[in-house]
Amino acid sequence: MNHNLKDILRKFRNKKLLTHLFTVMAAFSGILMAVVSMVVNHQTTATFLKNNNLIYTNTLEVSIKTLDTLFSGFHNSLTHITYDASIVDSVVTPKPLDSVANYQVWSVLNGYCQETEGMEEIYLYIRKTNQMLTSTYEKCSLDFFRERDLVDRHFASRPSTVLLKSGRSTSIEIYKGRVYMVRDFPLNGEKGLGTLFMKMKSSVLSDALEAAQTSYSHLLAYDNNFNPLFPGMLDYGRVPEGLIDLIPEYIKEGKNTIYSDNQHYYFCQSDQTGINLVLLVDDTAFMPSTRMVFMNSLPYFALILILSSLLSVCVLYLSYMPVQKLKKMISLEENSGNNADSKNEWDYLTESFLKISNHKYQLDYILSNMIPKISKEFYFDLLNGKPMDLPYIKSILTNIGSPLNTEDPCKVITVTFLDFVDPISKNHFTDSLKQILKRNSDGICRYVLQQIDESLYAVIIQFIADLGYSKITDFEIKLEQAFFQSNDDRSNGVLLEIGPKCSSIQNVSFSYQESLERLARQKYPSKKTNEKTVRNEEDSVKFNHHFFQLQMKSISELIMKGDTDTALKKALHICHTLPHDGNPEEICRAYEYYRLAFLNTLASYRITEAEEKEYAFLFDPDPYPSQCAENPACMQEYMVPFCTAAVNLLSEKYLKQQHKYLIRAKRFIEESYADPNLSLNLLAEQCKTTTSYLSRLFKESFGINFVDYLNQYRIDKAKDLLMTTSKPVKEIASTTGFNSQQNFIRVFKKHAGVTPGQFKSEKENTE
Repeated sequence: MNHNLKDILRKFRNKKLLTHLFTVMAAFSGILMAVVSMVVNHQTTATFLKNNNLIYTNTLEVSIKTLDTLFSGFHNSLTHITYDASIVDSVVTPKPLDSVANYQVWSVLNGYCQETEGMEEIYLYIRKTNQMLTSTYEKCSLDFFRERDLVDRHFASRPSTVLLKSGRSTSIEIYKGRVYMVRDFPLNGEKGLGTLFMKMKSSVLSDALEAAQTSYSHLLAYDNNFNPLFPGMLDYGRVPEGLIDLIPEYIKEGKNTIYSDNQHYYFCQSDQTGINLVLLVDDTAFMPSTRMVFMNSLPYFALILILSSLLSVCVLYLSYMPVQKLKKMISLEENSGNNADSKNEWDYLTESFLKISNHKYQLDYILSNMIPKISKEFYFDLLNGKPMDLPYIKSILTNIGSPLNTEDPCKVITVTFLDFVDPISKNHFTDSLKQILKRNSDGICRYVLQQIDESLYAVIIQFIADLGYSKITDFEIKLEQAFFQSNDDRSNGVLLEIGPKCSSIQNVSFSYQESLERLARQKYPSKKTNEKTVRNEEDSVKFNHHFFQLQMKSISELIMKGDTDTALKKALHICHTLPHDGNPEEICRAYEYYRLAFLNTLASYRITEAEEKEYAFLFDPDPYPSQCAENPACMQEYMVPFCTAAVNLLSEKYLKQQHKYLIRAKRFIEESYADPNLSLNLLAEQCKTTTSYLSRLFKESFGINFVDYLNQYRIDKAKDLLMTTSKPVKEIASTTGFNSQQNFIRVFKKHAGVTPGQFKSEKENTE
């Protein structure tokens, strides 16, 4: 065979044509996919903007019609007032200020204010006598009127915004950031004998415009000269300087939109009032997400991959396969005279297997790095009470080679360091703890040391089965003595606590949480009492009221994070892991504590009853048959649906209580509860909504109305002051927003069941 051909084949073999071929095809496909993604992204964005242009144009037209309807209604109200006989009589034949006839005028003005929600106050100016009469039963001459500038300005200059309907005109005036509608009658201008000034409620106008606003759009109103119509209520600073001056020219050209700095400005003018509305829309909010672009590009990607694969097969067949056939022919010719050196398929597979076996150390290295990480995460989840079934725990313990098992009882030791302890001393302490455990654990226990954070360590100790209580106690005493003696004078920087015994490793989080509670009492002792934790002869986890309150705190935190599924799993996990081999009466009592803990948590969310039928059984005064009180299996059967319904109800109520108006309202109450004038009207104005809607939110989310919520918050603050200060009751009533001591005592007794003095005496006797 020609040696030149052999050399060519040898070079061809070293070029790794297959690798190069697939690399080029992959690069070509990637570039093509990137181009397709850019095109799809551009088309998707254009479609979004086109659709939203139509939506917001319609929104602007609806808003201008809504505003026209609103002002038209107020115009009609002013028209009705001017037709009233007592009003007409007062301007045609004016009476003295002290005349009894003025009471009829006041009554008419006040009646229209009460009937029309948008009216805040009405002023009647009588030109002949220069008198002012208001809907609040006030009377004075124009010289002493508090808003005289409004009257003078109305007569000094022609109003820029005028509403004309059925031959009647009403001007719209802006004074000190408030909107007034003004009507001269019986005729307009200098021929008018009287003038009505109607002061409108800011919230009504704000709600009419706010309905069309979103988190990425803002609606602004201008008069017919493009001056801000509601400067005190709307954020006109969002529009760049000079842009508004361009809008009249665009309107003359028949355009209705301007695009500038990634924002669209839609504008529309009312034919009835001359009011101009400008809608700002942030176009960046409509950019398609990566996921949407990917989903739209997916069919094109699939087509590119199919075409690339077909092209690769064709290139492979036309170029690579003939060379492979030629190489095979040369090999057969070279080996025809020496069959002893040829390899069959079995020899080839054996050689490949040996090559793979030589790389075993690489797999061992990967596993040696993965197991510690898996182990650390598993113990962390176990200590923090992540719901896990026993078969799963057993499987993980086996796979990570843990010394622990799932049958024997456990305890948790927690060790923490004070802030002044340096890292070197921390390492010294932990090394000492490891040595002490190693010396004293033979024949007593197995253990695992877990670092929680920089200053907290946890040791899971699992005792040998059937080990007596005395041996466990001796081990704990030796452990504490040896640990602190080995650290001599530096031991004041470290705190150690041993949690109570739990039945199995599945419940080890209970011991861990109790040890943390004891550790916290050491590290942050109470200012009121120096009581110490006293361990009884059987220092085991007690399923009492305190224990379940601690568990409910963890479940509530999961709900507040939005992880309702995990919260439900944890609630059911606690229900299933309560011991069933002890005293039936004690087990049933534990289930009852668990139920009461849920009810207390619901009450903390101000949920004491449920309108929905599926949740009504939670608040049943007789929740289960009397025979269940001594039957753990029956209690568990009841508690499973109870826990499920309670977690779902808590999640629903928490989501409702996160409404933006309620968040603003609660924050404002916390800041202003001491103000005796705090009312639902003031709160609705702060939240920029209506009183009826805000009142309904309070009722639906907290189960009580606004007044009861405010009083309950004030009473809670008053309780804190009664327990922590020596202030008299009268001063506490004033501090917490009550207008009198008698009202404070009445409300306190309604919510607390006792008077403030009795409450303070009971707490002092308890302490």
